[in-house]
Amino acid sequence: MQKQQTTDINEAQENGGHCVGIHELLDWQIIQYRKEVATHRLDLSKVEGRCVAWQEAEKDFNSADRTAMGTKWRVEYCSSVCPSKDNCLIAARFLQSKKTEPLYRVG
Repeated sequence: MQKQQTTDINEAQENGGHCVGIHELLDWQIIQYRKEVATHRLDLSKVEGRCVAWQEAEKDFNSADRTAMGTKWRVEYCSSVCPSKDNCLIAARFLQSKKTEPLYRVG
């Protein structure tokens, strides 16, 4: 087990500072995007009282500022989905650089 962890860390370091699971990350983000558009389509259809086409829902979905969604997905993927999260130096750096709000307040 220790040898596997060392190998994973070495692979992450040799990868030139790039995400070792970038293809899996991109595939996962595409799935998340499609889920969000599908949910938006359903909500939009209910509001308008008609069946909204996918393309129309996607255009409306993308008209809003969705930059926070990409960051949210990356944090979620790196913290709980990625199989290399425990050994990935990029995930560690990415998650440490994010300012997070504590789950509880002292006092």
